Amino acid sequence: MNYIKKWMIAYQLDKSLKNKNKTEVEFPTNPRRVAILASNKEEFLESKEILRKIWGFNIRIIGGYFSEENTDAEAICPIYFSMWGLPTDYFNEFMEENLDFILIPTLHLSPYLRYLLLANKSKFKMGFYSKENSPLLDFMIKKEGEDLTPNLEKLMAYFKKIKETC
Repeated sequence: MNYIKKWMIAYQLDKSLKNKNKTEVEFPTNPRRVAILASNKEEFLESKEILRKIWGFNIRIIGGYFSEENTDAEAICPIYFSMWGLPTDYFNEFMEENLDFILIPTLHLSPYLRYLLLANKSKFKMGFYSKENSPLLDFMIKKEGEDLTPNLEKLMAYFKKIKETC
């Protein structure tokens, strides 16, 4: 059963990538609503902490991290996808929220997270460069080293510089 679901999410992802419409990228000037899609809980919490350090509690953060099991409210699990590889009502808030940007703090997203990223209507998606991420993200920098915090701080510093010039 899990095999079928994995195959279907891969099919839905390929279909979404092929049908991806060209949208105009809108650079957020004063972000208030942000999503984070991470590969694991540590990346998610570290990213959330960095955003809180920059904007405090003036920013609303939603999203989560991929987990095979439903461990907590922020875990995004295969059980929240239908047998056809489509997101269930569990993702209504994420899919319909008018987000200022989506942050991807990882180089390799699971197919489930990549599908959610493609399905969201956010006009600005940023993260770290990888061949896998390049068709999905609007703003990317190269991740240097394994430590996430300095890389995220560098990404957010570039984001702030661009925001100031726009």
